[in-house]
Amino acid sequence: MKRCLLIPPSSHFLKTLTNLFLDKYSLNNPNILKVWCIFPTKRAGLYFKNYLKEKAELKKIRAGFFPKVQSLEEFVENLYTDLTDSPSPQVPDVLRVFAFLEVLEKKKNLFFEKKEENLRKYFSWGLKFLEVFEEFEKEGRIPENLIYPPEGLPELAQKIFEELRISYLEFTFLIEKRNFSYYSYRLKKISEILKEKRDIDTLSKEISEIWFIGFAALRKVETEIFKFFKEKFKSYFVFEAYEPLPSVIKNTLNALEIDFEWVSSEYYERKTFKSPHIYFYETTDPHLEVKEASGLIPEKVENPDEIAVVVPNSLNLLPLIYTLEGKENPIEVNITLQYPITKIPLNQLLRNLIKAQKEKEGKFYPAKIYLKILKHPYFSALEFGEGVSCQKIVSEIETTLRKKGYLKITLEEVEELFPGYREFLERIHRVFFKNWEEIQTPFELSENLKSILQIFAPLFERLKEKADWHSVLLRNYIYIIETKILPIFEEETYFKDKKFSGQFLLEILEYLLKEETIPFIGDPLKGLQIMGFLETRLLSFKKLIILDVNEGILPPAPSFNPLLTEEIKSYLGIPVFRNELWVYYFERLIKSAEEVHLFYIFVEKGKTQEFREPSRFIQKLKWELEKKEVKPVEKLIPLSFEILSEKDGIPKTKKDKELLLEIIKNSEISRYFLETYLKCGVKFYFKYLLKLKETEKIGLKPVDVGNFIHEFFEKIFKELEGKEILIKNVYNEKDILEKLDFLWLTYKFERKMDALSHFFSKKIAVETIRRYFNYLIDMEKSGKVKRTKILGVEKELKLHTEISLLDSSFDLQKVLRVCLSGRTDFLIKRKENIIKYLIFDFKSNPDTSPSPRKIGKIYSFSLSEKFDRTSIYEVADIFGSNLYSFQLLFYYYLFYQHKEKFITEDKGEFVIINAGFITPSDFKRPEKFLFNISSRGEWAKVYKYFENSFKELIEWILNHIIISNKFYFPVDDKVCRYCEYKAPCKNYKYLLG
Repeated sequence: MKRCLLIPPSSHFLKTLTNLFLDKYSLNNPNILKVWCIFPTKRAGLYFKNYLKEKAELKKIRAGFFPKVQSLEEFVENLYTDLTDSPSPQVPDVLRVFAFLEVLEKKKNLFFEKKEENLRKYFSWGLKFLEVFEEFEKEGRIPENLIYPPEGLPELAQKIFEELRISYLEFTFLIEKRNFSYYSYRLKKISEILKEKRDIDTLSKEISEIWFIGFAALRKVETEIFKFFKEKFKSYFVFEAYEPLPSVIKNTLNALEIDFEWVSSEYYERKTFKSPHIYFYETTDPHLEVKEASGLIPEKVENPDEIAVVVPNSLNLLPLIYTLEGKENPIEVNITLQYPITKIPLNQLLRNLIKAQKEKEGKFYPAKIYLKILKHPYFSALEFGEGVSCQKIVSEIETTLRKKGYLKITLEEVEELFPGYREFLERIHRVFFKNWEEIQTPFELSENLKSILQIFAPLFERLKEKADWHSVLLRNYIYIIETKILPIFEEETYFKDKKFSGQFLLEILEYLLKEETIPFIGDPLKGLQIMGFLETRLLSFKKLIILDVNEGILPPAPSFNPLLTEEIKSYLGIPVFRNELWVYYFERLIKSAEEVHLFYIFVEKGKTQEFREPSRFIQKLKWELEKKEVKPVEKLIPLSFEILSEKDGIPKTKKDKELLLEIIKNSEISRYFLETYLKCGVKFYFKYLLKLKETEKIGLKPVDVGNFIHEFFEKIFKELEGKEILIKNVYNEKDILEKLDFLWLTYKFERKMDALSHFFSKKIAVETIRRYFNYLIDMEKSGKVKRTKILGVEKELKLHTEISLLDSSFDLQKVLRVCLSGRTDFLIKRKENIIKYLIFDFKSNPDTSPSPRKIGKIYSFSLSEKFDRTSIYEVADIFGSNLYSFQLLFYYYLFYQHKEKFITEDKGEFVIINAGFITPSDFKRPEKFLFNISSRGEWAKVYKYFENSFKELIEWILNHIIISNKFYFPVDDKVCRYCEYKAPCKNYKYLLG
């Protein structure tokens, strides 16, 4: 038997290897303990040991001894420990960066001035240079200086490249002095020791034979270590390969300078090779992908190589787990992958805490982030004395802050707003905010993290024994905090008792919270196997389900380091690896299975989703099948589209109609009530029937600006109510602008806008008011306006009237007495060539305008006899975009019905009654009227319409509210864009589907 063997993946690589191994060795012989088997992954070693046990039992061999099975990482750890006189512990990247920064400090005097600023500036560059050093160490080389560094790099990077050799040597010296080590350093160190042929006797006592199994694309230093064992020990090299021989296997064989032979077919586990059955699944939604994949998983999995779900994108792990947990008979799962901690709830809380400190301005915290922290689900587990839940306290705080609309708040303000909760709030504020404001030492940061863990300790204790995945992840996350993050800030060389700015320490913590992962190692081998792609190396399964076979995920997009571009690697003599290794891993995995299900997401470029396309691996597989004249088996997983024509609204029950009847009978009917129904029946349902409260927005709300304008003009004109005036005689710019300033401060706009927006908004407000009054004065100076009488400011108009109910099923309620109510902002009598009575409403949006052309059609508009979706859309359409005209028509009608109270001229004298918007911020046309007509005949037509016909329109709308079968969705989805009820509406649409 040659020392280099190739095993095809179709034969079931590990079981074939097991057959060969058991033919060569006896598990009853203790000498096997000195046979070392080295695998690329720990997972492959676990499976190999499992197969040894299984096959030994089948052969009725009493397995007393096993070879020493190790992953490459464990092998390197053992060699480093055995061969080094004083082994150094492995340290995280953060500590190595500080060693590198120390080199810069001594070498370049970079920190002589503004040391803190430079620390923060060069920290991220330090991390990138560590990768450069690792590349050289994997090649077993000391880097040379790069005399002409590539252009475009920062000055610091260019200088370090120019003196790369001395920088690296000084860095290595510091690493050894500090008693640090790390993986690539250990590899290089082992290679150097073996070259010197030191301590060979130590290894000879432990190793009689060594097997290197399943490696590909070795780095130079790994190759040197393997070649040492090839030359000095009885060794075997086993590769998983197929015809034609993959380039990565060819290159590895050439590097090791070794001849190969194929393993005899007598050892094959699968004697007959068959191409796997491959199925392709395309969808646009990850949740549908997971749902479809879960349907392929049987209720029970007997063997660990029966079925595997491969998750190349680890962020899809949780949706998969929750889908499996939701099955009628939950299945046992075994997970092997590195799960990023970024999505874990406690991690998100800590990152929001850091964000709060970064965005704090003086004592002011961003209100949104403050609420995000307090609304974190873990807070709901806390209790305040006498059983008052934290959830209740936070709900009250949120309601109050949303009403105030402040973008920024201080902790003291919140405590003063809720004196009854002061003790609780002071504790929360101390642990999550104040403790973090002036951190000066890493030890303080460490203590602050411990305080957070302590405050949630009762919750963590309750979750300790739970088996759900949230609890599993949380326990693992706390373990990462306690064993990997806290020790860094308590490390003595660079951290403990050293002083840094809190901002820099928070940046280090943020880096750790982004980069750390939870290593699920998948031991023991039971149940459904869920694993990352690289963890599948050398493994074989009957059925494979591979998710997210998308470009950028499989193969993955390489992480970008500007110091290790292909150009720079060529300059430095570092090998450039592209996708050959990923192609090999993918092809061997597919060939090793009997049945393969490949899922990918395809999304064309759009506004709502990023472009996603199937992996090149998918395209290649389909092309290979077509070459063999085999049609690919493909399935499109469609979205459940919601078609408005089929789901046009929420059905009205008999009880709904009875409630609506009571509301109309017993409430004052405002233009908002009717307008909401015309715009969107579903919003009307949420607002008036379910009485759902609209979510208050943090920061400036459109209503704030509107209320400010209304209140400002009310303050100016209220004292003139009932008087006939000339604006030029009452306008005092200084007095008016002082009132504006005072009211501006009252509304606290500086707390509801960012500084720049506030500055410009104030300037615009002042100029808007000035220009509008000048517009009024100019009309007086030109002689167009002779006098103005203020009839009412914020004038309430009410009309009690009867309407007919047109549905015979309400036979006892044929006539309803209703109250129509409105409040007009500004009611004036303006003396021009003709007396005009004008009903005004102030609007902050300069684009607000009625639709006179559409209103012209109202006189001939015929109301439908049907109360359905089409008819309500037709009625809404006559009032124009955003229904602006409806408000003016409604107020016009109320005024017209009470005109005798306001119009003092004789009945025979002609006057004009008009309604319009005052938009002061429209400098060209600040007054916009509903009717732009001139002849008395046209005005007579208007007055006749408001005498009786407009009431019929109101009556029809009220009947539609009561009689129609549904609360209808709007005809135009644009209405939904800024709707406060998006969330419940979306849920209803889903349920209606």
